[in-house]
Amino acid sequence: KMNASMATEEILYESLPRGHLTRPEVERVKQALHQSSFFTCLDTDQLSNFALHSRIHTFAPSTPVITEGSMGSNIYVVLEGAAQVYVKDSTTDASSDGKYIQKLGPGRLFGDGGVLFDRLRSATCVAGAEESLKCAVVSTDAFKNKVLRSQNMADMYNGLLEGTRLGRRGKITCATCEDDDPENEPYITMDDFVSGVLSGSGDGDPAQLLKITNTYNIMRRADDGHQRINFADFCIYMMLMSRPDPQVDIAFLQMDADRQGHVSRSNFEAYMGPSFDMSSDFVDLFFGKGQVIRVNEFSQFLVELQREIARQAFVKAQREKGDGHGYIPAAAFIEILKTACGWRLPKGIVERLESLYLFDPVHSAQLTALKAVQAEKLKGSNAEDAAKAASRAILSDVESKAKGLGARSFNYADFMAVQEVLSQLPGICALVDQCYHIKKETISPDDFKVAARAMMGRRVTRKQVDFIFQVFDLDGDGFISPADMVGVAGVDFVHCLLPVKGREGKLTFAPPPGLVRSEAKVAPQSSPKKPSSLLGKLVEFVESFALGAIAGGIGAMAVYPIDLVKTRMQNQRIVPGQPPMYLNSIDCFKKILRAEGFAGLYSGLLPQLVGVAPEKALKLTVNDYLRSWFSVRDDVSGSDSIHFPLEVLSGAGAGASQVIVTNPLEITKIRLQMQGESIKLALDAGKAAPEAMSALAICKELGVVGLYKGAGACFARDIPFSAIYFPAYAASKRWLCGGDAEKTTALHLLFAGALAGVPAAFLTTPADVVKTRLQVVARDGEKKYSGFNNCVKRVMAEEGVSAFFKGSAMRVFRSSPQFGITLLAYETLSNLVHGKAGGKPTAPPTNAPVGRRDMEAAFGMGNSGAIFNAIDAGNMLGFLSSNGGG
Repeated sequence: KMNASMATEEILYESLPRGHLTRPEVERVKQALHQSSFFTCLDTDQLSNFALHSRIHTFAPSTPVITEGSMGSNIYVVLEGAAQVYVKDSTTDASSDGKYIQKLGPGRLFGDGGVLFDRLRSATCVAGAEESLKCAVVSTDAFKNKVLRSQNMADMYNGLLEGTRLGRRGKITCATCEDDDPENEPYITMDDFVSGVLSGSGDGDPAQLLKITNTYNIMRRADDGHQRINFADFCIYMMLMSRPDPQVDIAFLQMDADRQGHVSRSNFEAYMGPSFDMSSDFVDLFFGKGQVIRVNEFSQFLVELQREIARQAFVKAQREKGDGHGYIPAAAFIEILKTACGWRLPKGIVERLESLYLFDPVHSAQLTALKAVQAEKLKGSNAEDAAKAASRAILSDVESKAKGLGARSFNYADFMAVQEVLSQLPGICALVDQCYHIKKETISPDDFKVAARAMMGRRVTRKQVDFIFQVFDLDGDGFISPADMVGVAGVDFVHCLLPVKGREGKLTFAPPPGLVRSEAKVAPQSSPKKPSSLLGKLVEFVESFALGAIAGGIGAMAVYPIDLVKTRMQNQRIVPGQPPMYLNSIDCFKKILRAEGFAGLYSGLLPQLVGVAPEKALKLTVNDYLRSWFSVRDDVSGSDSIHFPLEVLSGAGAGASQVIVTNPLEITKIRLQMQGESIKLALDAGKAAPEAMSALAICKELGVVGLYKGAGACFARDIPFSAIYFPAYAASKRWLCGGDAEKTTALHLLFAGALAGVPAAFLTTPADVVKTRLQVVARDGEKKYSGFNNCVKRVMAEEGVSAFFKGSAMRVFRSSPQFGITLLAYETLSNLVHGKAGGKPTAPPTNAPVGRRDMEAAFGMGNSGAIFNAIDAGNMLGFLSSNGGG
């Protein structure tokens, strides 16, 4: 227990010795920052900076660390021991200890609110009575000018500096300056700051500019009234405003006008003004008996305040416009929803309510028809179906108006039901969307009730369900769909959660400033649709086939001379007492070039180019199909995962399917490749050279059965090759880009394809040797192989194990770059053909990760969340001001 007389000034940060935190202590610091609502949007560099610039201090048992009512200068993280927290209220005697609230153990943080918002301490923290308290300490100055200086923040600030018209120009670096005065760094004016953060957001409304300006002025720490922003100001603003709920802190700072670190009853009364009923139970519950509201309690207080403002507005409407029996007219009811409920009511909802309850039949029918057409458009319906839906909606609306069903009054139970629905509207839209995808049909009222209980864990009242279906069921058939919800509420109101990489590579819905917002406002039709018609599927197949053919041809041409050398080396038989024709792969290359010329290096290229198109198309298609079949979609992250054995099985299936194409291709290609060698051997032996055959002549001679000679060996090669290659390719890409799909480049794809080809090509060389021996025409004096097993036994007996790896180097050198070049060509061609905007979305190669650029192209993201939070905070202040706030 502490005594008030023990309160002392906080320790001086600069007087503490410098040192490095141990790894466990660094983890404790990161844990504390992660759990604090103020530091959730620090980036990876800022997390590291906090640990780097922390200084250690140990407090003796029962020693005060911070004192309520004093001005804060440090942020503390508990490393060892515990800190006891005491608070006072307006009735607490000055000599009293205050009320004990809680104990903060290792990994907890305190003192942050006073530092960030330039407020007095709102609580007293004391080292525990039983043991010492060891803390990591960071001062206000170190936090602003050292911790927050990250490369990410510097890049954003420098981007604003480039477009400034006034202010001091220059460039910020992320390195901390121990000796330089931060005031001498480049700064920007308020005008440049506001226009800069709004650039690219498509919003130049003067009202929005004013909201951001006012928000900044409330959040900023300086008292000199200057209208300029330096780097430290910018960092704090972006850090605080990029969190999901900064409007809570904005409202708190507004109410805490005397900077005491809490909101007292007098603060609240002065802010809300005379229009708010201070005699209500709400005020007594939160401020009775001298209670004050601290920042960690304020978010819940604000929610209840919004409800109380709406309740008081309804009571006032009952008194001034009611019928004396508890009912108010529709116009007054809608006005309360628009002005006194504290949420951002979508324009489409307001129009729908006015159409239902206020407008004349003609105007109402027009709006209803428009929203019905919008809903059908989102469903992808054709013009005829949209017209039919509009007709049904008009008839339903006209019938309701004719029977006088639109005219009605509302009591407090109606108001409570509607208020609950509108406050939960995003969640209700998401629930309808989930139900629709599960059921595959439209949703009835009973469907909605069951789903709400099962998926949201709460019961919805009949009045709430009646209101939902009255607003969103445009044609009056008793069913709703996600398109109906979006058609009424508008596409800008429905949010799609998309996780992005945050600090330390972890997925998050609330990324640090400068990264893409995860809560992207999208229309359902923004996602690319697969063609449903037979013609559309045929066009897509032909398009993919053509791109695969070109990419495969490029890859095959690039490495074909290596493939030729590989074939010659694999077919060379060792005869005792006779020197081999080729000493090694390099010797083989030289002799081909000398005897057959440069054109000889491309013997048999034509059938290779003809066959590579269906081979690559078939292999990639089957692998992708099997992977999609075996993959499991994570509904939270939106990413697919596949069990490793099933990933191997997908590759094996792709390899098996390609034998249909590759075996005829291989036997034709190999016989063409060996003709030059056979002619040379015949001439060297003084025999007549055999007549050179074309690819077509070889096919006719072999026949259908002969074209699949050695198919068993082809299966033995291609199935394990693809089973090894595709999983290795996916793993190589993840390794090369450090697990971050956003960092995947063309060079990564090239290297990933090459790396994956090394083990796949080398380990399957024995099967390739057997296949080659079976498919080559035996020369005079050479015995023919009768089959796969006979070939394996004879090669082992006559030439040894090493013969199975003949040409393995050439095979690796051919397969690795070929697959890398093929996949790189496929990606490049897709970008050239489709581009990044419009048309068919860029199709990445098999297993290629989808990066941030793909998400931005698909969902139109990229603006910093701080901009929109500043606007939302401005809306919050406008709501409070219009309902009595100062």
